[in-house]
Amino acid sequence: MRRNYWGGYYGVPFRPYRHELRDILIALVAMTIAFALLFNTLLSVGGLVATFIAVLTGFLGHELMHRQVARRLGYIAYFRAWFIGLLLALVTALTRVFIIATPGATVIGPKVWGYASRSDELKIALAGPATNIVFALVFLPLWLLLPPSISYYAYLIYATNAWLGFFNMLPLALPGIMLDGFRVFRTNMRIWVVVFLVSVAILIPEFIPFL
Repeated sequence: MRRNYWGGYYGVPFRPYRHELRDILIALVAMTIAFALLFNTLLSVGGLVATFIAVLTGFLGHELMHRQVARRLGYIAYFRAWFIGLLLALVTALTRVFIIATPGATVIGPKVWGYASRSDELKIALAGPATNIVFALVFLPLWLLLPPSISYYAYLIYATNAWLGFFNMLPLALPGIMLDGFRVFRTNMRIWVVVFLVSVAILIPEFIPFL
């Protein structure tokens, strides 16, 4: 097993690089507080737990799945928190209207063995949104079937994941920002169409409370 200068190991997905665990914990705590402010769940035990799960699955789960797939394919990959983005999330959450959530990103370095390929890019890009879609599908029926007293908590988790799954599949690329959807679109348009339509279908029930 080969150790690299970041303190991690090639091809071992769950072993963190140096300082990575610190970044993950800081991002998880900061984003949970930010969304608890936004959802007004900071003083509710059940609401705070639901918010934590929404952040754990929606944001951290999304990024760590990019990381896991990339490392399985032989790339150097690790999560890096963006501390300015975390501060921005906390400040904007105080509006109780919107949040600018940019907790950090998965940094993907060169492939340690073999050569980078378009197939690799497709798998890595799909991993994040697919994770959101799966979690949204799990919590959607819970929201619809659980008693009203606790269904709202399931709704928070479902809605967070449904929105992130849809947003990240948009085929957008701006200077310094390239969404997963753009990477999938340029690699395999047919797969992008299927996954994007699925993300739209899963997002539609989110608007039921407003009808």
